Amino acid sequence: MSYQAALERALKALAAKGQSATVAKIKAQLDTQVPLPLIIQAVKSAKKNQSLPAMSAPEITLSDAERIDQLEQHITQLSERLARLEATLDNQ
Repeated sequence: MSYQAALERALKALAAKGQSATVAKIKAQLDTQVPLPLIIQAVKSAKKNQSLPAMSAPEITLSDAERIDQLEQHITQLSERLARLEATLDNQ
């Protein structure tokens, strides 16, 4: 989800409750990390009754080696979790 979509959803939730937009209230509505300057910009836009300017989430590109390393770590975590679940089932 883009930053803009997350902020718009938070602003709509506050408007539905009849609350004004503040940094704290918007942060409480967000379920993803959004940079503070963008939240402040959203508050300013809301107070001026303007639409949010275009914002996009930064694209993170990993090298193939980094991606493989990340996937291997994920497989290791999943294997450990599976082993714990199997051990729990065996004990029952």
